[in-house]
Amino acid sequence: MAFRGSSDKLYTRNNGKFLGLVELLGKFDPIMEEHLKLATTGGISDHYCGKDIQNELIHLMGEKVTSEIISRAKNAKYYSIIADCTPDISHDEQLSLTIRFADLTDANVAVKEHFIEFIPATSSTGAGLNEVILSILKKHGLEIANCRGQGYDNGANMKGKNIGVQKRILDPLAFYVPCGCHSYNLVLCDAAKSSVNSVTLFGILQRIFTLFSASVNRWKILTDHVELYSVKKLSDTRWEAKINSVKSVRYQICEIHDALVTLANVTEKTDHTTSHEASTLAEQLKDFGFILSLVVWYEILFQINVVSKSLQSQDMDLGKSAEMLENCCNFFEEYRKTGFKKAYCTASDLAKELQVNPEFKPAKRLRRIKRQAGEIATDEPIESLEKKFEVEFFNKLLDVALMSIKERFQQLKDYSDTWSFLHDIKKIPEKKELAVLCGNLQQKLTVGSNSDIDGDGLCDELISLKHFLPGLLTSEEPTNENIVQNISAKEHLESDGEEEVQETP
Repeated sequence: MAFRGSSDKLYTRNNGKFLGLVELLGKFDPIMEEHLKLATTGGISDHYCGKDIQNELIHLMGEKVTSEIISRAKNAKYYSIIADCTPDISHDEQLSLTIRFADLTDANVAVKEHFIEFIPATSSTGAGLNEVILSILKKHGLEIANCRGQGYDNGANMKGKNIGVQKRILDPLAFYVPCGCHSYNLVLCDAAKSSVNSVTLFGILQRIFTLFSASVNRWKILTDHVELYSVKKLSDTRWEAKINSVKSVRYQICEIHDALVTLANVTEKTDHTTSHEASTLAEQLKDFGFILSLVVWYEILFQINVVSKSLQSQDMDLGKSAEMLENCCNFFEEYRKTGFKKAYCTASDLAKELQVNPEFKPAKRLRRIKRQAGEIATDEPIESLEKKFEVEFFNKLLDVALMSIKERFQQLKDYSDTWSFLHDIKKIPEKKELAVLCGNLQQKLTVGSNSDIDGDGLCDELISLKHFLPGLLTSEEPTNENIVQNISAKEHLESDGEEEVQETP
């Protein structure tokens, strides 16, 4: 909230929160009332109500809060950092730094995250951002040698394994974990660019939203035809907006087609450009290739949406995350084998509802790949339109998505193999296996001859702790499967007809 308003004088309109509260106190406190009377009449010069004292008060309170946070972080010794950059309203790049540590000041030990400060970043390179982060830590007296974790987005300047920030700060115990949601967004961005059909699909969906949201009258035509889901705008940074956009057309393709035809007829004599755009989009919705790609993309986005929401639950840990990501990869592998035929049948039913034949449009000409020097065999083109669509769109989409997920989340799986045995005390393995896991963890946390832990001591502590905490996990705690089933049931319930409040553009 803005502390100051457009005016910095007492008893004037829009003079901000601070002066407004001071005036309120003056109504009930005789001393404050007398002070304000002298300030407004010029009886005193140092009235402590100006903008300078306001800024000084904010600065002093901020310093006090920051000092307490840093004190707790030093008491915990080990900490992790989370950093991100964003331009402010004046187009200056601002780097925000958050630290994460185990707060030991209260009776209950809890993991806390605290924002430290914003600081201008004159350079967005890995070296420049690394210098900014190190300067903030040094200013607050936080030893970089005690940093045990880093969290950034997937930008090359942050995650670069050679000259990125994570490589420069790695010492080598500051383990780097990229943002999971940003990683998923990049997975979908890679998949969306895998073929012309995918690019065309999202292009059409965006054009439909742009067309109807351009005026209130057009939106009214849409809402008269659509009862469940309004069309959504696509977003390059929020991949979840893609599933909302795809779902609204997937389950209402006939209604949206009728809305486009109605819009084309209404604007036929008054707005030829709009009429032509609506007619063109209506014809593109009836293309069987578009319908099939719509069905396939919805199945993929639905699965990723379920996994993403599960990963954001409060009781999610590293082991469960790795397990769910592995299940997601298994789904893609299985869907690649059997999903095309199922999607083809579903798309055929949608095509019949639109009163069009479930057939692919024939190619204008067969493209033959030129035989290079020394090649004997001729690369024959695929003549079957259905097989061609499966190979060039479906298989390529699943291959790119699968490869991107494995590549971007491999590091998370490696960390899970090292740390996940600590997340469930009741499932601690037998001493022989546990000793091996603790030994591996000690090796990961060792630099030279120094290590953060003693593997044998940790093994003995965990075995003893297991008997002291019999009620650590209850039978009512939601399992990984429960989370997925609950989210899946909710998504399917919405898809089967739960009404959604219509939005205005």
